[in-house]
Amino acid sequence: MFNKLSIKSLGIIFTVLLLIVVVFMIYDSNHGERSFRKNLVSIDTSKVTAIYIYPKSTNHHEVRIFKNGNKWKVALNNNQSASIPGYKIQGLFSDLLSVKPEGIAASGKDNWKQYQVDTSGSRVVVFQGNDKVLNLIVGKFTFQQPRTMISYVRVDGDDNVYISNGFLDYSFNHNANYFRDNNLINSDFTNWNKLTFTYPSDSSFTLQKVSGVWQINGQNTDSAETVNFLRSLSHSSNSNFVDNPSNSILRKARFTLTIEGESIPPINISSFADSTNMVLNSSENPQSFFDGLKNDYWKTIFVGKQHFFKKKK
Repeated sequence: MFNKLSIKSLGIIFTVLLLIVVVFMIYDSNHGERSFRKNLVSIDTSKVTAIYIYPKSTNHHEVRIFKNGNKWKVALNNNQSASIPGYKIQGLFSDLLSVKPEGIAASGKDNWKQYQVDTSGSRVVVFQGNDKVLNLIVGKFTFQQPRTMISYVRVDGDDNVYISNGFLDYSFNHNANYFRDNNLINSDFTNWNKLTFTYPSDSSFTLQKVSGVWQINGQNTDSAETVNFLRSLSHSSNSNFVDNPSNSILRKARFTLTIEGESIPPINISSFADSTNMVLNSSENPQSFFDGLKNDYWKTIFVGKQHFFKKKK
């Protein structure tokens, strides 16, 4: 009986010990999977009032983004500012919220330089009123697998270097112009039915859709050439901004293009020039002026009538 009791007792003790070991292993496994902080970025985007970025590409020159009423703006030189399109500020918030810790690459200040999360990294500081709610340093990036990129980041006050998925260097390594509205035109060309090109001398002409066919002076244009031009023009953009163009250059437009269509207000594009400079402006983005000479940008807008006919070989 003693032997039976002892065997039974040993069985119970063994079972209890086994359960303890299993529970400990499960706890330890779960604990080990997330032995680092769960969040790096914890902000309420509706309460954010300003974002200061210090990009590597600008030698850490401050890019100040701030909320003015319900609009977002980016500070420029000479105490000026420019509006930020809604999709760009939403993209910036999306990029910030995508910064999630997937693991720890290294611990301790001695490793910061290796991962460029020291003073060499791009810094992003987020404010809610006067409160600084995020101070993030974005370091270098590497390929983890083919087509998979990871970035190294650090938050102020934490010595750990964290791994985060994505190409974060691209998100936060830009100058102020990157956040501005760089669209000269952003319209659906399928709604257009008339384009009037007004040039000096007798080179002006009108491209018009008649019964679904594009024509110049009653002559049908090449459909492929015409559609390719209209498609490109409808989403024409440029990042070469010209701030405060001189009044002398804005006295009279040298070239103009007026676009008319169904259920849309007319779109006017003007080219202003003097002996050395040219700037382009559009009624779709009237606050912005673009350098028309750099990369011959003006030639992509103000083309000749021959552009719409099949090229001779």
